[in-house]
Parts: sequence; structure tokens; C-alpha cells
Amino acid sequence: MSVIRVSRPKPDWSVSLATVLPIGLLARVFGLHWNFTVLLDDHPAGKIGNEQVRVFTVDPGEHSLRMRLVYLRRSKEMRMSLKEGEEREFVCGANGFGWPTLREASPEDLAELRGSSISEPPKPGDPVPPN
Repeated sequence: MSVIRVSRPKPDWSVSLATVLPIGLLARVFGLHWNFTVLLDDHPAGKIGNEQVRVFTVDPGEHSLRMRLVYLRRSKEMRMSLKEGEEREFVCGANGFGWPTLREASPEDLAELRGSSISEPPKPGDPVPPN
């Protein structure tokens, strides 16, 4: 089996049309956060909200992945080929106009999601935090 992991980090406040337009501003002020539907191989596989991670176990082979908000708003489609035991990670969110976005997770994304930094590796004499 192979694994597809989709993360939706906490959205940051940035100046965009969505924060200026009244509907977007009201949605942010009152905390309205819509969940995205995860479409795996063109079939709904579940929903993902802010600060959530969804893990999907799939068979090896060709797969497609995209996010959907309502029925018309969809992210671009990501196509991938997975080998046995392979794990792929993706990050989803929304652009300034409220359209879902999806991209493969970079090393910086993975470090941020796991709460660590990739900029400076630990030194040999550094204390190890307890688990």
C-alpha cells in the first residue's frame, strides 16, 4: 500500500481582495472557514479543514488528486504515480479569491508542518529533548 498525505496549514492574514471585499472580511472576522472536499481519482474521499491533515491509503499506481470547494471551485489536478510503500505529501489552501490551491509539499513545508527547522541541523553536543 502507498500513502497520500494532504495538509491544510493555518491560513495567514495577508492583504488580498478576499480580505478587502466585505464577504471575505466578514468570513474572516466571524471565523467562517469552509472545508474542502478531497477528490481522489475523481471521487470524494473526505473533507479537510484548517489545520488538519488527512491521510489516504491507496494502491500503488496512477492517481489524481484535487480539492473542491462547493461544486464549481476546484484546484488544479495533481497526477502522480506511486510505487509500493511510497508516501507523497501535499499542501492545500485557498488563494486570495477563495479558490482552492494544491501543491506538492516542499522541504520547508514539511519542516513547518512538523514544527522543526531545516535551516540549521542539530549539532553533535546539543541536548536531545525528551519524547
